[in-house]
Amino acid sequence: MKISRIIFAVTLLVCAFSASAEDGVARAIFTTGIESKEPVDELGQLTTDHSRIYFFTEIRGMEGHTVVHRWEQGGEVRAEVSFAVAGNRWRVWSSKNLHSSWLGEWTVSVVDEGGNVLAQESFAYVPAEPVVPEDGAPMAPTAPEIESQ
Repeated sequence: MKISRIIFAVTLLVCAFSASAEDGVARAIFTTGIESKEPVDELGQLTTDHSRIYFFTEIRGMEGHTVVHRWEQGGEVRAEVSFAVAGNRWRVWSSKNLHSSWLGEWTVSVVDEGGNVLAQESFAYVPAEPVVPEDGAPMAPTAPEIESQ
């Protein structure tokens, strides 16, 4: 009888730990797009031939709380986007339009109402490789495209 109580107590403890371990940020991913509330890819580096990046976060067990995506570069906060978590499993994302001169490491922190960092991910914004024709000849500059309606 004593052994069954110990097993029962350990089982409850493991279940309680597992439930609390799932609360918070389940996924935090940089991506080039979102489709059907899911990231289309996962990246750690973005080149300057792309000017927009998304930060996707899946949050669990924080219904009724608020989280913030804090975008930083070079120790400077560039943007903060707040989200009200309205479900036990909540997926949110923010995006940043990047200027080609904003090279270097970018970090996004997921922060709760108390200022606690729940998750943090970084990506590198790097120059795109120049396009070199197969014959190795320098490319002639092209005229900008103009849209008209």
